[in-house]
Amino acid sequence: MYMNAFQQYIAELLDEYDTLLSRQLLAAVNFKFKLELPNIDGYTMQMCRYGDYAKVAHGGDYIFCRKSCEPDYDIIRAFDVMLSFQPKVVWHRRSREPVAMRFFVSTLKHDKEMLVIPVRQGSEYKISSYVADKFDNAPCVVVIFLLETKEQIQRIRVDCNYRFALITSNGVAFFKR
Repeated sequence: MYMNAFQQYIAELLDEYDTLLSRQLLAAVNFKFKLELPNIDGYTMQMCRYGDYAKVAHGGDYIFCRKSCEPDYDIIRAFDVMLSFQPKVVWHRRSREPVAMRFFVSTLKHDKEMLVIPVRQGSEYKISSYVADKFDNAPCVVVIFLLETKEQIQRIRVDCNYRFALITSNGVAFFKR
């Protein structure tokens, strides 16, 4: 199947992250190509028809993925966190568990590495131990704990540079202790 530059970039994102929402892909394409496309539905429909891709309804949006791929909601949520840092994001990749995503933001002083770690209810102690062991002495690393509920904030105890994030109906909300 012939793919234009937009479709090639969408395929690269899906190779890296497996599943993303259509609105996330639109934001990524618009940022990469410095455009303001209203949608990418025509491109994704063509990829579904002639390629190995599928769209699955998810609320008012679609999850776009390879056929026979199960959606990874932690990656979808982590990608939303990364998108909230646009246009400062200079690099992003999927990471090994428990870190879902790693990305760098460029600031005037220096670049910062950001790690998004989804925290399921009941796993706060395990995640806190992992973060304390790996990132306590990393001054330019910011750990973003992606929570399911705001009550989890009280159960996470770490000394590194961290923030809390929660996906709300209005987008990503950030908290400090």
